[in-house]
Amino acid sequence: MKWLLVLLVACNVDRGPHWRPRDASTLRFSTHQQVSTLDPTIAYDEVSVWIAHSLYDTLVDYAPGSTELVPRLAERWEISPDGRRYHFWLRPGIAYADGRPIVAADFETSFQRTLARPDSPFQQYLAGVDHVAIVGDRELEITLKHPDATFLYVLGMPFTTPLRADHAGDLRRDPLASGPYMLDSWDEGQRVVLRKNPHYFDPSRTRVERLEMLENVPRDTQFLMFEKGELDAAENLAAADYLWVIEQPAWQPYVHSAPQMNAFGIRMNVREKPFDDRRVRQALNYALDKQHTVKLLNGAAVASHGVLPPGMFGRDDTLKPYPHDPAKARALLAEAGYPHGFEIDYVTISDEEGETTAASIQADLAEVGVRVHITPMSLSAYVSAVSRPDGPAFSIASWVADYPDPSNFLDPRFHSRAIGSTNDSYYANPELDAVLDAAHAEADPARRAAMYHRAERILYDDAPWVWNYHREMTEVDQPYVRGYVPHPVWGRDYTSTWLEAPR
Repeated sequence: MKWLLVLLVACNVDRGPHWRPRDASTLRFSTHQQVSTLDPTIAYDEVSVWIAHSLYDTLVDYAPGSTELVPRLAERWEISPDGRRYHFWLRPGIAYADGRPIVAADFETSFQRTLARPDSPFQQYLAGVDHVAIVGDRELEITLKHPDATFLYVLGMPFTTPLRADHAGDLRRDPLASGPYMLDSWDEGQRVVLRKNPHYFDPSRTRVERLEMLENVPRDTQFLMFEKGELDAAENLAAADYLWVIEQPAWQPYVHSAPQMNAFGIRMNVREKPFDDRRVRQALNYALDKQHTVKLLNGAAVASHGVLPPGMFGRDDTLKPYPHDPAKARALLAEAGYPHGFEIDYVTISDEEGETTAASIQADLAEVGVRVHITPMSLSAYVSAVSRPDGPAFSIASWVADYPDPSNFLDPRFHSRAIGSTNDSYYANPELDAVLDAAHAEADPARRAAMYHRAERILYDDAPWVWNYHREMTEVDQPYVRGYVPHPVWGRDYTSTWLEAPR
């Protein structure tokens, strides 16, 4: 018994924080997914964007840990009074990783390359560009067809990075780095290694010599490696590991949580019965116990009243999530002609979170007479199914925005022009369309915020989704990882981080 006690104590010591990095020149982390491409014109999945943000700079970017836009390759800019012309002055001395200078014409090349690639998901963001004028090596002017209050956010997306017209390499594997890091090696599906760009202009963003990301590492394996000091950071922990970490006093100072640009709920095809009746949709919102869902997610989420997450400009914080009120739900169902409820299939993603929340939804809705049959699907099968008009009428829904503006949540999901693509609720409301169109072009922040408050109220009442929760990103770092917080746009952004051993 004494030997066993000593062994347990030793194990607990081994599970504590590591105070000295294995190699202070390299920050190591992992993902359970993999990088699909290093080409900024087509890099769209979350993991590829993490890497793209380290490789490619843009005219504007976000401050560390913030959605505040700051100059990056642009030194400054001016916007014309009519909101259509954007004039940029580039920083002096900016260069690619091979030492060749970045010039204004390279931004026009990147726009042209995006528009010429049928496989680029970003063409939609350049549809409003009328023309690009190159004023000189350090000046360019972009003119829009119509005012667009979101255009600066678009210019912070990696696909707008400058590209030389004479670059003959395959950007998927041979990136023309303009950012703080350049590619050192990529063993596809195994490991991506980035090293410091020797020609980068801002030393505050290259304080670690190398970034090394391991791909396809299971979440439980990731945490074992982290505990052994083989990884410097761990994110997207399995439930058991997350609960263990947040309960350990030794680890608590090194756990970081931050809201992300996402929304999760249940989409309903409002063209199909019984979801064509707003009372039914509202009833399901009252039936769902969102706080229970948050508990199931170990508190790493917040209940939602719509799709705009906490901290988002234009979010109406006076709106509160639908309360859990089964009596109200039953009354609305009876009013709509369903006094005994109904049966419905619920399609979800076959992963831990999707299936856990599905079981909770099933139990909550059973309380009001709605009998839910759960159908789990792979992600690819789910996407294929819900994209069809005759697909499932009731399924899990989520959205992760490309940039931190209400239009990037509301327009794709609920504007009628997105029906048949991202508006898979088939929801159409002329009043909402008019509000969203006006807000997209409005330059005055106060008036624009008021418009989005109105849009949120319309959607809250019409309830094309059962609003559920917003996920937070939680990461635990070793004590020597400094200057890092999860980024609301980029997620895992280590470009301003450094490793510090104890003195």
